[in-house]
Amino acid sequence: MLNSSDHRFVHASVKLSLVFCFSILMPNFVLSAAAQSQRTRKPTGAGSSVVSPPTGKLQVVTGHPDSVVFINNVRHGATGENGELNLSRVMTGSFPVRVRTTGFADWNGRVIIAPGAAGKTLQVTQHPTSDGPTLQFQKAEALRDKGKNKDAVEEYKQALTLRSFPEARIGLARCLIALQSFQEAEQQIQAAIKAGGATLVEAQTVLANLRRHQGLGDESIVEYRKALRLARGNSFEAHIGLAIALSEQGNVDESVKEYRIGIIQDMETEPILYYQLAEILENAKRNKEAIDAYRKYLQLDPEGEYASAVESIIERLKEERE
Repeated sequence: MLNSSDHRFVHASVKLSLVFCFSILMPNFVLSAAAQSQRTRKPTGAGSSVVSPPTGKLQVVTGHPDSVVFINNVRHGATGENGELNLSRVMTGSFPVRVRTTGFADWNGRVIIAPGAAGKTLQVTQHPTSDGPTLQFQKAEALRDKGKNKDAVEEYKQALTLRSFPEARIGLARCLIALQSFQEAEQQIQAAIKAGGATLVEAQTVLANLRRHQGLGDESIVEYRKALRLARGNSFEAHIGLAIALSEQGNVDESVKEYRIGIIQDMETEPILYYQLAEILENAKRNKEAIDAYRKYLQLDPEGEYASAVESIIERLKEERE
């Protein structure tokens, strides 16, 4: 069993990885009608149990390795060397799908996920592109996905010399925040906000991320709430960012509420969110809810990096309850 210092170390490590992934790397996410119906359930408050949405299976076949698959704008993973991605848990409903493969135009379509073990196969056909700015942008995105922010910055800047488009400015701003180049990140994100359009919610959310990384907690909360108003409540990244900011200020109830909404909008693709939620609940002495959230983490990622630690934490919390 973990001692107290081990326990604190694990929590700190997870929190750092979470902040990095969801403030820097993740794109904006949009909630579908099916996910919205989940949100209308009562997910917050003392005694709330963890309720997962119904799921189904999906196989995405592109014929290319490293094709990134977004379902309802949630990144679900990338194809392997065989050009396939097998997903065992996708929220049921009808969702837009986007596939990004370097060197090819994005594929956009729709898929209907039904509950059960039968599953569905989505065959994707993409066409090569020779558009210079697009290729440069895709190269930058691939580098950012791998955490190579310095290299990605140069590629984003090259893309912007060929064409000024907000997607590249937003990606560039994310990298600059990771590199703590806050002033330059501010310039890029303000330009993206000024451009408006379909990327406005994401740009506003990244501005909130920037404020939080600058240590401006109150301002970040204001910006996250603005992003959620623009998104009509349908932005996973804004909900999770707001949850982290609220937690950092000790607002447990509101933080838990935002986590629960964000987890559903994320389609439970990131088990680490349940760990972070559990940590907040544990620190608030809401042990039953914390145990439920830790168990969800284990259910979704039984072989994960923190699985054995979580099992020990659950046993300790159970003993404390007794």
